[in-house]
Amino acid sequence: MTFFSTKLNAAGIIYQFDTPFPTDPSPAAPAPWITADFENVSGGVNLTMSAVGLTGSEFSSEIYFNLDPGLALDQSSLVFNETASSGSFSTPTISQAAGDNNYKADGDGKYDFRFNFGTASGTTFGSGDSITYFISGIPGLMASSFSFKSEPAGGSGPFYAAAHIQSLAGGLSTWIEPGGGPTITPIPEPAPMALLGVSAMLLAAFRLRILFLRKRVYAVAQINRCAKSINFRSR
Repeated sequence: MTFFSTKLNAAGIIYQFDTPFPTDPSPAAPAPWITADFENVSGGVNLTMSAVGLTGSEFSSEIYFNLDPGLALDQSSLVFNETASSGSFSTPTISQAAGDNNYKADGDGKYDFRFNFGTASGTTFGSGDSITYFISGIPGLMASSFSFKSEPAGGSGPFYAAAHIQSLAGGLSTWIEPGGGPTITPIPEPAPMALLGVSAMLLAAFRLRILFLRKRVYAVAQINRCAKSINFRSR
């Protein structure tokens, strides 16, 4: 892969596969058709791939990603443990040979590893399906470790990721990519910090209330002094 990186300090990144390769057709439903959510967790990264926008007989047979070339180890050291899935598809095989840029998506870029879902009827990754992996095996691995573009290989690109979608209307197929690149998932504010913020606001409001009461007492005292002075002079 090339060094088109997005350094992120966040809970994770999401790829929304919403753009066909140039000259390729679009699936039937509105984009995104596939999402890939990389989430920072203790000891590694969770990856959830979902066929959120595929419809009818449409399915994804392959999904490609890249890995940070700056890490000490390459993608052959990654360990993928399936932790959840939804749907009737077959568990994909994972291609992750040592060395960079081993897997070419169509004619538009070389990637570091891919998920192979297959094409057999009844086993494909289609409408509403999802699968989650816990990825580990490389020290310092983060969601941003997967925010790198492919190595250019002719045609268009490079892209951050790619997916092959088959069984479109008319028997066509297409290649899609996340045209907007990685979307940052912000880190949720920890509950103690949120409570601290609320406490600070309440304390500030309390202080303003005390200041208001003090000014009110002072004003009343001044009015009383003036009234006494007027009464004394009128005697």
